[in-house]
Amino acid sequence: MKKLTAREPARGHRRPRHRTFASLVAEGSEIFATLVPPDAYTPAIELFAQGSAAQEVYCIGRGLVKLVSIDPAGRQFIVGLRSPGWILGAASVIVQRPHLLTATTITSCHLHRISAEAFLDLAKGNAQFSWYLQQILGREVYDQVTGLVRLGSSSARQRLEQLLLQFISSMETSKSEKGISLELPLRHWEIAQLIAVTPEHLSRLLRRIEQEGVIQREPRRIVITDLQKFRLLSDFQELGINLGKEQEQT
Repeated sequence: MKKLTAREPARGHRRPRHRTFASLVAEGSEIFATLVPPDAYTPAIELFAQGSAAQEVYCIGRGLVKLVSIDPAGRQFIVGLRSPGWILGAASVIVQRPHLLTATTITSCHLHRISAEAFLDLAKGNAQFSWYLQQILGREVYDQVTGLVRLGSSSARQRLEQLLLQFISSMETSKSEKGISLELPLRHWEIAQLIAVTPEHLSRLLRRIEQEGVIQREPRRIVITDLQKFRLLSDFQELGINLGKEQEQT
């Protein structure tokens, strides 16, 4: 068998720069828009169920989808959230195995839906689509490992801030003199489960952050009042979030 060797980069050749997820999302949206128009979904629509056959693949154009695992006793555990740019169901279609999780919309969503057969044809025969797919699946694996690392290396507050950041980047928010107003798409216990704390600890955490003047709590809503104190502010650029000049200077 011929031994494969790594090709040395040419002199003066620069390694490719880190690509932001925002640019990857833009490319995915463009690709899927040429394939099939998006369908509108209301919240609480089940896209596929745990254990069901993988017959379709979805690309999220707008909104949030939660991925849930259900144990034999019927208890639900939120495994993660998927926001614009992510593909749902691709892994199960590629390996031709049943879905391991249930996917349900938690906000109003625009989703591009294609059949498993059409998806596999594209993955095999379209170089641009295949490379995009490799990047998005690689990003998913990378983010999963990052999430595991955060559980052991980051505080509950940091994980909560990261989750709020994901909400802001994926949902419609309103801006006012108070700050960024965000309607929470999940129940209190679901948010606690996602950041691996008890509901009681989440309540204490939110109360502490509110006392610091970073947020204001309203029924089913949070207003982020001080972005400079929001510890993950630097990640807004990675996600392509435009905060506006006034808020960046406050």
